[in-house]
Amino acid sequence: MNNIKIYKMTKDDIQDVLNLEKSHNIKILSKNLLENEIESKNAYYIVAKVNDNIVGYAGISYVLDNADLISIVVDKDKTNMSIATHMLNNIISFCKNNNIIEIMLEVRCSNIPAQKLYKKFGFKQISIRKKYYDNLEDAYIMKLNIKRA
Repeated sequence: MNNIKIYKMTKDDIQDVLNLEKSHNIKILSKNLLENEIESKNAYYIVAKVNDNIVGYAGISYVLDNADLISIVVDKDKTNMSIATHMLNNIISFCKNNNIIEIMLEVRCSNIPAQKLYKKFGFKQISIRKKYYDNLEDAYIMKLNIKRA
């Protein structure tokens, strides 16, 4: 889809991002934490827009050459539009350009679509965290080794 545009997240985007999380009944980061993250030199957050409306966001935190994918969320009404693929491509490009060689993430064992996306990009499951989500659901820990350009 050509009209998906990826931008670095700004403070003006935070309320739309929080509303997107609310529509999924999730809360990954608070408003204050998001504000701090987008100002941090060790984090990179992006939004995906279609027709100037935020339809997704993603973010990583990183130290030296290692990054953690903190979140990747897409509007429920916009799935199957390759938005997550565009955002993950952007995140990986950012990592390559900043000498980050590894991305780690946790994903719900029940989140098969996300697992398929990560595997498509070469992420490998390396471990399981028992009862990671709400002390109820396990998480797969996945890792991507990024090839230097």
